[in-house]
Amino acid sequence: MLLLAAGILATAPFWVPAALAKSDVVHVSLLVPQPAKVDMTGIRRVLVTQMIVDEEVPEFDLSHELVGVLRHDLKEKAGLDMIDVEPPALPEQPIRDLLANTGFWHRLAETYHADLIIAGETSFKTADRSGYVQMDEISPMTGQRIRRTRFVDREAFLLDLRLFLVRGAGGELAWEDHFNGDKTYNGKGFDRLSGLFDMYEQMGDDIRSLVAPRQRQVQRTLFNE
Repeated sequence: MLLLAAGILATAPFWVPAALAKSDVVHVSLLVPQPAKVDMTGIRRVLVTQMIVDEEVPEFDLSHELVGVLRHDLKEKAGLDMIDVEPPALPEQPIRDLLANTGFWHRLAETYHADLIIAGETSFKTADRSGYVQMDEISPMTGQRIRRTRFVDREAFLLDLRLFLVRGAGGELAWEDHFNGDKTYNGKGFDRLSGLFDMYEQMGDDIRSLVAPRQRQVQRTLFNE
């Protein structure tokens, strides 16, 4: 029999054996429920402000696009009631000073009848990652696999996003988190807006985990007696 198996199965909603009982060790994957990082009790209406942008992107409005995808994601996948208004701008002052101003956030929440306010700082950049790489090819002369070094054009998109979640009732900071997205594309001239959405998709699960529960897969080892 497996030691501790009954206790684990009683609390885990799902498990998959990676080895059979004949082995001395059995590895299992468990889906463990994980609560939202922010206590959402009593929170219904959520306001997203304009983003503080480190450097404007010529091709599109970075704040506008991020606010749009964030609202849609938290409404459709996290089930939140997102307040559909023009995102209010934040005063031009250091974010730490602004976060300490509980009166400002409380007044903003009263204006929009918001239970929670989400603000953020962001930057979106590109980087040239072109270079020489080794590639396996089939020789047209011999039909054999050969390795050659070729120059490949590559472009990387990098999204940096820091989110601040503020309670409307008292104006206090409830949570803050930092997210990074990084993806490299072959070639040059890839659509940057599509790249932005790809980066957000990388972060989506972690962002939603701030306000909605999720299941996380963990590995456990059980021993035969």
